[in-house]
Amino acid sequence: MNLIAIVIGIIAGLGAVVFRLTIWAAQEVFFGTTLNPGNVEFELIDFPNVFGALSFLGNVRFLLLPAIGGLLVGVIVVLTTPEVKGHGVPKVMESMLVRGGKIDPKISVYKTVASSLAIGSGGSLGREGPIIQIGSAAGSFFGRFMDQKYTRTLVAAGAAAGIAGTFNAPLAGVMFSLEILLAEYYLQNVIVVVLASVMSTAVARTILEFTPNPGVRAFLVPVDYQMVTPIVEFPLYIALGFVIGLSGAAVVKMLYGTEHVFERLDLPEYVKPAIGGLLLGATVLISTVLLHESALTTADWLFGVGYATIHSAIAGDLTLKIILALAILKLLAFSFSVGSGSSGGVFSPGLYIGAMIGGGFGILASMLFPGTAGPGAYALVGMGGVFAATARAPLTATLIIFELTGQYTIILPLLVVTVIGSVVTQRLLNRGTIYTEKLRDKGITVQERRIGSLEDLTAKDVMTTNVDTLTTGSSCEDALMMFQQTKHHGLPIVDESGSLVGIMTLTDLESELTNSIIHTIEGREEINLPDEELAPVEKIGTTEVLTVPPSANLLSVVDIMEKLDVGRIPIVDEENHPVGIVTRSDILDAYDNIPELSRGTEVDIPVVAESKLPNVSADKQD
Repeated sequence: MNLIAIVIGIIAGLGAVVFRLTIWAAQEVFFGTTLNPGNVEFELIDFPNVFGALSFLGNVRFLLLPAIGGLLVGVIVVLTTPEVKGHGVPKVMESMLVRGGKIDPKISVYKTVASSLAIGSGGSLGREGPIIQIGSAAGSFFGRFMDQKYTRTLVAAGAAAGIAGTFNAPLAGVMFSLEILLAEYYLQNVIVVVLASVMSTAVARTILEFTPNPGVRAFLVPVDYQMVTPIVEFPLYIALGFVIGLSGAAVVKMLYGTEHVFERLDLPEYVKPAIGGLLLGATVLISTVLLHESALTTADWLFGVGYATIHSAIAGDLTLKIILALAILKLLAFSFSVGSGSSGGVFSPGLYIGAMIGGGFGILASMLFPGTAGPGAYALVGMGGVFAATARAPLTATLIIFELTGQYTIILPLLVVTVIGSVVTQRLLNRGTIYTEKLRDKGITVQERRIGSLEDLTAKDVMTTNVDTLTTGSSCEDALMMFQQTKHHGLPIVDESGSLVGIMTLTDLESELTNSIIHTIEGREEINLPDEELAPVEKIGTTEVLTVPPSANLLSVVDIMEKLDVGRIPIVDEENHPVGIVTRSDILDAYDNIPELSRGTEVDIPVVAESKLPNVSADKQD
């Protein structure tokens, strides 16, 4: 597996470079040499572009180009897969939790093209989320040829390699995967992730050494930092930690609030990213009035990944008014871009907002307490703070800022701010993060810690394989007889090809038989159906059924059952054929078989309201 990790690192490093190239190509088409929203390292070429061709429209171009890019992204999403839209990390986490780490390799291609168009046209997005998804897809591909238990580790290795290749920060890449994706620190996991991360960094760094913009290449932040007056600065960093915590909660709430608004819009999916682009352009034009700057300047501040503006904040080139305004405007800009369904990451926008908040705090601190560290130091700490607060990843944030600056003296204030910010944000978000909130909306809960040995099990390990099913066209009488024979509370419904089309429960049947008279003695031996014709089972049961593959992590299955308040989940193969079913009884049996000393904390098995139809024997209840 170590050799495979090295190969994954090479692929991710090359992927990071190729992704930058595609962003460069897209922004050349949209803006030429006018703007560099992707902050790419390659030389810009002045050849005909959309921005120049539409010069007669004036500032309207700042509305139109992000909308065109959003429309193209929307079309790609509709023609390919919804996995392309949004930021990539929740998709990776979902695959690890409910699909055993399986990611379709084609998604990396779709994501590269869509995110490049989104960022290249001015979308206020990060380029780290997509490359994480691309690296994870590489890990998932190789995981198919190995034992299933290694797939999650290889996916995490690909994600680490993506971060490392993008930021030239191998340690941060490793910690990102261990802290956010795997949430565990087994030695073998660490070795695999480290190998992929280091190799990706080496590949990307070697290739980008030949680019014409070495200052931008590694996103280095050369800042000399010394804590001059600790007795004054420690309270300031503590105060900044609370400010960052409030800001982190605002970032997550704003992002998902915007996303929910767009989800409720009764419009074609391909139109929504275009509307987000229009709103982004409107934010840029409104900024020209508020900040008394040209549209080109405000677009340079708000379009794209924003690394150049972060550098300006760290260097102290922005006034207090502008730096605080940009924190709010960037929050709006990236919420419109991501929330509308465009394609790109949230990593860079978080760093940007943190730099603005920290830089503004640093300017005020310098005014009130002359002789303390300059605003640039607070901007750096703010960068790490907002990321740590929104992702609940203080160690990753600390390492990435350390690797970007090379200043070990900044670690102490970083830890103070990132820990306080993380605690405050998580209290306000009820322990959600910018990555897990998306999963919560889908009914998937991310466990904060291991619960016994269930985390080591998959649905395949505990599922009942001899699945009793109903077929389409079956009558209510057939269903009642099947319930009587099997003692189940729910039965999958399959069509003639054996594909799952729904599930029927006793509660569903009860609703259909409200006018029937059911006489039951022990074991349901007598059944009287009403005289009127009843609908077939597929018309009575639930057709929107959540299923999981055999490789799904068992803890994730428990979380889904609890969230959806269901007592069973069908397990299907790649062709949607039922191969098993996991019930509450199966999970309880699995837990009972775990030695008591290895259980850790207790597992909450979801309880489902009992049906009013005849009783099922307790030892068989599902």
